[in-house]
Amino acid sequence: MRDTKAFDEHYGALSDIELLKCAAEGGFTAEAEQILGRELARRNLTFDEAKRHFAPEWLNKADVGALGFLTLANGERISVQVVGLNEEGDRLSVQIIPSERFTRRGLRARKSYSDIPFHSIACFEPRPDLMEQLPYSDPCRSKSSGPRLLLMSAILLCMTVGSLLLVVLLKGTPYGLELASPIFYTFVVLFFTFATTGSRGGGNVPGYKFTCPAVESQIPLLLWRHLICLVALLVLETAGQAVHSYLPDWWNIQDRKESTPFEIALLLIGMGLAMAQIHSNKSLLNRAHRDFSA
Repeated sequence: MRDTKAFDEHYGALSDIELLKCAAEGGFTAEAEQILGRELARRNLTFDEAKRHFAPEWLNKADVGALGFLTLANGERISVQVVGLNEEGDRLSVQIIPSERFTRRGLRARKSYSDIPFHSIACFEPRPDLMEQLPYSDPCRSKSSGPRLLLMSAILLCMTVGSLLLVVLLKGTPYGLELASPIFYTFVVLFFTFATTGSRGGGNVPGYKFTCPAVESQIPLLLWRHLICLVALLVLETAGQAVHSYLPDWWNIQDRKESTPFEIALLLIGMGLAMAQIHSNKSLLNRAHRDFSA
């Protein structure tokens, strides 16, 4: 009876935080645990709440220096490295490794530190290989290899010299434009989607590698988009040819390069469609990298 009264007085004198910490430490006798539970209930507290504050299940995994994913109570998931543990202040000190943004000029790294209360953390998932994943080691941003250089050079030659020879060979033949333009269009879109190119603001716009995991997952969608654009190109060319005979004569006047306004108009329409597809392709691959890194 004396022990019961002593326990009542001891637990009753503790603040809520001290009581929760005491409950989290465990190791009670049956009588002490019963009295402690009664005091917790009187204050609308629970043993589970005490564990979340002071002895969460994930705590033994969060060693200093550990890399992994931290899931917060609000559902947010962040990649971190544990840099310290303050058990008395029920806080975990971490270095946040953000999903570095995949920008026009490459990856922009940024690090920040934070002290996160235990009760705000749902779980910690150790991932020792975290720094080897995208975006920290992005194949699209590694140094170009010899095979890639040869492949992009071959695509460039097909786009320029090969397409020019094809136009010369098919010029004047029935449906020559309809046969040559899809091939030229395909090489243009392929090259400018994946190649590293310059920008008006200076510097280069990074390209994309065919073997990058984030890119490979988008290949089927890129092929479907290209097929739709090719159909659109052929429809526009066919429509242009259909109205050609109804246009004024000046549409067929050749300039010094033997090009007519009608041919230039078709070329501009094709270029506009290609630029739209290239921009769309890069946006798709940009989002794919962000999703992959998340």
